[in-house]
Amino acid sequence: MNLSGKVDQDDIVRARTVLLASGRRTPREEVDAYRVLAQVSPVSYLPRLVKALQRLSYDTSAGERHAACLALREEAVAAARAIDPAEPPRGDLLYEALDSCQRELYTLRCVVTAPAHDSRGRS
Repeated sequence: MNLSGKVDQDDIVRARTVLLASGRRTPREEVDAYRVLAQVSPVSYLPRLVKALQRLSYDTSAGERHAACLALREEAVAAARAIDPAEPPRGDLLYEALDSCQRELYTLRCVVTAPAHDSRGRS
């Protein structure tokens, strides 16, 4: 995308090439491609962006949460909210995105408020 807010045609072609490539693509590549294409065709690509962001938030290659898990899940919520309310999958996608965001917030809260233990296992 250029500074005027318009999507560059080269970016669109690159994004489509990534998605159409026969090799396996990473979740990061998928998210980057859907971010570009969702600006051009929101009806087609916003739902895919929501799902791709949720997949990326849980890094399956390492089997743990992505370092920017909360930010990715918040972006998924924003993308789901941007889907036209008349679109049938919007409700389910928004529910899933909000639910995963809430779970991440709860997880972070539990980590922050967990009592510290000394070497003998006492608080």
